Amino acid sequence: MISKLMTGIEQAIRKEFPETTYKIFTEATERVSPCFFILCISQSRNAKLGDRFILNTSFEVQYFSGSGNNECWGVAEKLRELLDVISLEEDLMQGRNGNYRVDNGVLHFVMDYNIPMMRQQDAVDFMEEVTVYGKTREAGK
Repeated sequence: MISKLMTGIEQAIRKEFPETTYKIFTEATERVSPCFFILCISQSRNAKLGDRFILNTSFEVQYFSGSGNNECWGVAEKLRELLDVISLEEDLMQGRNGNYRVDNGVLHFVMDYNIPMMRQQDAVDFMEEVTVYGKTREAGK
C-alpha cells in the first residue's frame, strides 16, 4: 500500500513540476538541487467493526531548493493543492492535516492519508455436489 501511495504522490507532483527540471527520489541517494524526496514517516491501524480497519499513513515530501527559503514557500503552497487529492490507481484519496516548515533551504511538507480497508479472509471451499435422500409428503396428510 505504501508504494501505491508514493506513486500517487509522485504523479501529483509531476502535474506541476516536470521531470526534466525536478528529480523525485524515494530512496536515500545523493541529491541534486532542486529535487523532491518522498518518505513514509509513520503508519498505524485503527480497528473498526469486524474485519474493517483504517490505515493511517503519514508522508513527508522534502524539497531541496537551489534558491533558498523563498522558493520553498512557493513550492509549499503548490504542494498543498497538488497533494490534497491524489490518485490511487482507480480511486481518489484525500489528504488530511497538511502542514509544512522550511529549515535551511529545505521544505518539509507532511500529509496524512487515511485509508479504509478490510482484512483479507481465507478462501472458503464450497461443496462441489450434494446428494439428498428422501421423499415428499402427499398434500393434506
